[in-house]
Amino acid sequence: MRGAGMRRAIGPVSFSMWDQPGLLVEGFEIPPRVMMGHARPYFAGYIEAAGYRRVQDLLAYDYDGEVPLPAAAVRVIDRIQKRSGITVRRIRNDKAHIESETALIFEILNDAWSDNWGFVPMTRAEFADLVGVLKHLLRDGDVAFAEYQGRPSAFAIIMPNLNEAIRDLGGRLAPFGWLKLLWRLKVSGIRTARMPLMGVRKALQGSPAGAALALSVIQATRAFNIENGRPFGELSWVLDQNERVRHIIELVGAKISKRYRIYEKALG
Repeated sequence: MRGAGMRRAIGPVSFSMWDQPGLLVEGFEIPPRVMMGHARPYFAGYIEAAGYRRVQDLLAYDYDGEVPLPAAAVRVIDRIQKRSGITVRRIRNDKAHIESETALIFEILNDAWSDNWGFVPMTRAEFADLVGVLKHLLRDGDVAFAEYQGRPSAFAIIMPNLNEAIRDLGGRLAPFGWLKLLWRLKVSGIRTARMPLMGVRKALQGSPAGAALALSVIQATRAFNIENGRPFGELSWVLDQNERVRHIIELVGAKISKRYRIYEKALG
């Protein structure tokens, strides 16, 4: 990467920040959730010994749906439900609407994340690839939109933690791994989930309405999963410096479970 007249290396990241960025530096005892990386505790020492320094931390939060919501969160949610101008709905997953609904997610996502550290707009090809995966996994209640004054202004997506379903398959889906995976997805159930994406339109961020919108979609998808047999979830990842979003996540009782680190080093 070139900036301010010098060359520098930044990583680890996959092909973009939308994939699996960061090196795990805290939370090694917890198995990785789907589409999140894992590492050995000694990796960081080798990287730092090579002259790399921390440039950004990314956080993962865990929630336990079997524990009642904190009283403060209940009060806020009650106020949201009474607030005029905010409505929450599930994704319309039928053939007539799914294309416009996914286009709406794409639009809100790139707008909502545009001021984040390291942001590079998600391309339509990247998004199409993600949708191609998610459409086979998600139920209608796994995607929520919040509308403010009649305009869709926030969304959240939660997905089953496939790592739970494949953990004992030894990395092999053939000959019977596929059957076990499908059985666990459709019949016996998966108890854990991950929320990989959430966004509120940039114009509303930092406002009471923006906070209400974010909490609305987080709670809608979280509650749906708790009611349908997935009481445990991870919200990841969140920039360490994004205090607004961190406050909202912590309001629903979620706690930091993992920390991923991105390093940089000047070259030449």
